[in-house]
Amino acid sequence: NSGGGSHAMDQYLDETIIDDNFRVLPDVLKSLKKERDHLKAQLTGTVETTTVGEWPSIVLDIQSTLKDLDILHDRCTELDRSSQLLDPVLIKCAKAIEPKVEELVDAQRSQSYLKWLKAVQKWSGSIDICLKRGSPQDAVRAYSKLSSIVGQLRNSKCAHLKRYATDIQQHWCARLQDRVTSDFLVMLKELKWPTPLSSSSHTQDLWNKCHHRFTELFNLLLELGTPPPPVPPHGHHGPPHGHHDPEGCPPRLHDPVVLPINVLLDPLKKRFQFHFYGNKKTNMKEKPEWYFTQVSAWINDHSHFMEKIVQPMMQGPYQGVNARLEFIRGLLQEVEVKILHDMPTILYEDAIMAHLIDELLLFERELRSVVQYPSPHPSCLHVLYNDEVALHKWVTLERQFALKRIKVVTHSPTAWQCQYGDMTAADDTCVPECAEGFMGIIAGITERYKCVEGVEQQVPFLELQLDLLMEFHQDLVTASKKAAGAQPSENLCAYLNSAHYITLILKKWGEQEFFLRLHYHLNPHPKHSTTAEGRHPSLGWLLQIISTRRMDPQFAESEGCVFSTPITAFSALVGDILGWIVQHIISVAKDNCKRYKRDKWHHMTVDKDVLSLDPSPSASDLFTQLRDQLVFMESHVSPQITPDLYSLINRELDRLLLTEVVKNNSFSEGGATQLDYDVSKVMVSLLAEFFVDIPSVHLLEMTQEACRLLKLLPGSAKLMKEMLEPLQQAKVDTDVYSAAIAALSDMGVHTLEPHEALKILILRVEPA
Repeated sequence: NSGGGSHAMDQYLDETIIDDNFRVLPDVLKSLKKERDHLKAQLTGTVETTTVGEWPSIVLDIQSTLKDLDILHDRCTELDRSSQLLDPVLIKCAKAIEPKVEELVDAQRSQSYLKWLKAVQKWSGSIDICLKRGSPQDAVRAYSKLSSIVGQLRNSKCAHLKRYATDIQQHWCARLQDRVTSDFLVMLKELKWPTPLSSSSHTQDLWNKCHHRFTELFNLLLELGTPPPPVPPHGHHGPPHGHHDPEGCPPRLHDPVVLPINVLLDPLKKRFQFHFYGNKKTNMKEKPEWYFTQVSAWINDHSHFMEKIVQPMMQGPYQGVNARLEFIRGLLQEVEVKILHDMPTILYEDAIMAHLIDELLLFERELRSVVQYPSPHPSCLHVLYNDEVALHKWVTLERQFALKRIKVVTHSPTAWQCQYGDMTAADDTCVPECAEGFMGIIAGITERYKCVEGVEQQVPFLELQLDLLMEFHQDLVTASKKAAGAQPSENLCAYLNSAHYITLILKKWGEQEFFLRLHYHLNPHPKHSTTAEGRHPSLGWLLQIISTRRMDPQFAESEGCVFSTPITAFSALVGDILGWIVQHIISVAKDNCKRYKRDKWHHMTVDKDVLSLDPSPSASDLFTQLRDQLVFMESHVSPQITPDLYSLINRELDRLLLTEVVKNNSFSEGGATQLDYDVSKVMVSLLAEFFVDIPSVHLLEMTQEACRLLKLLPGSAKLMKEMLEPLQQAKVDTDVYSAAIAALSDMGVHTLEPHEALKILILRVEPA
């Protein structure tokens, strides 16, 4: 069996050791030892599955395995010894052939280098031959092959080869562009470009003759140009709106225009430079609108051609390019160069600079609204705010001209008159012309700097608006204090209406997205999400916060807005003026109460039927002047403010009557009846004509309650006194207090405190 075991072992090793991989021998030895241990376990009976009848065969297998294991061990020892003998030989051989291998690799590299060099030279020569043969189409096709080779070499480490190939490519690109551009311009001249194509038969015949050649040369220029980066998959999926950068953003103004469209622009640029540079009469720095108008005319004249003729040719890598927008961008590049050229000479000439800003803003508005140039696409407006000096000049001019216009508005003879005259129904705010004009000036500043891109550049304009608002507020405070010293005048009411109107407008503006973006830029929210630049809130977060502010006014108030400071200031002024007006009305009423409160209320008797009572003669001045003042307020104060004004007048007049008339007198039954008639039938009716938002039961509420107490029947009054007197003690039982409050409520007394009710009951003069 030993011979058979040796043969079986050799076969096993041949199957296990592949390609003389002797590293597996330890794993083989480990596997065999594991098998041996398993057999030993079966032999000793530790494996429960072994039966008595299996033991003889198991013993034979174990013996065979042990012999195989010994043979394997000897074989491993022999192989290890052979390996040690072979290692020096192999190392020596490797060192001997290493130089040959390096020579072979160098030869392969040289061969590849020459192959690429030959390919570059081959296509370079082909281009040269095609041009000499007068075949620019074939030359461009050869150039495409050359460009492909240059692209494949882009990641090569052969710097000299890459530089050589790139130089060759750039050389032929320039040559081919010059050649094809020259042919294209000749063809455009035949087509009478840039004269707009008309529908006349002559023009159509001319276009039909040149159409094929135009398309051929246009496509050659496309191949020679640099295509824009591809639009990402998540980008725009509709009609092209201009080419994009790798992140899907519109091109910058200074990015190269697509080559054939740039060639189409060349005659227009030459005309622009001819007319608006040098000593031409059309080149006047005082008339920037001339070149703005000319560019607008060119855009309108050629938009149809770009959309219907050129756009279908934008295929392949140019499929995402909007030919019309590229054409506009090329013209805007020329406008920007012109503005930058003129800027140093007009920067310090205020009138000319201001005119340029106005005309540029009008041009920008026309581009966006009339020409339909998309807002994300760049214009030439940035020349006014990207340069710090120009931006500072713009803000300074805004302030100068705003102050001039404000002065005109505030010094107008009708400055503080309602803009609709006596038509208060047409304007429930009764806004004076001055306030309306001032807020129009502030709004005009907003409309101009809304075009400015970048929150940082918008902040100086916002600060200017806040300064103007606070200066106007200070002027309004000064004028109001002067007017408050005398009887309330039309001007004081106009100041009140102005402050209220400005407060309303600023609150409305403060919730607009434009101003909220500025607010959260200046006051970063601890939890807000920022844009990639990390400088201002992201649009998603801003829209979410706007929604929250609209649903939760308290949250909006706690967050504030960019106009919080002027809103607080103007609101305080509204409160001050209301206080001054009420103070004057109550002061006049107090003077008129002097005769009224000296009436002999304790001696009055009821001589006639209550229904035929007349108002107290001593109160006629009080009633008359109060009515006149209320009529004046109704006609001069905004209906939006009068509810607050009337509420204050009602409260103070109620306190005046209670303090000056009721508490300073004693009242007989007749006196109480007369007072109740004067208050409830005359004064409350008078106030109800004006105080429509205040229920009658709340008009002069404390005085009416006092009249109810004074008119109580003697028995009821006595019982009420007895219930209220214990409340004067230091410690009052809760049940006693609750019973007294309930009794007062049953008599219609809800406002007066128990101790005040007791004092009024004491003022009663009971009949003997």
